[in-house]
Amino acid sequence: MNDFLIFYAPFIVLIGVILVAFIVAPFDDAVTKGPKERKKK
Repeated sequence: MNDFLIFYAPFIVLIGVILVAFIVAPFDDAVTKGPKERKKK
């Protein structure tokens, strides 16, 4: 169990974080307008 935590767990966490980033990223609104257009809201 100790060898698993040392060798494999960091890679599993890294892959999980990358997958979560790709899942969450489409929900984020991209900035398509300049600062002047955004201030008009």
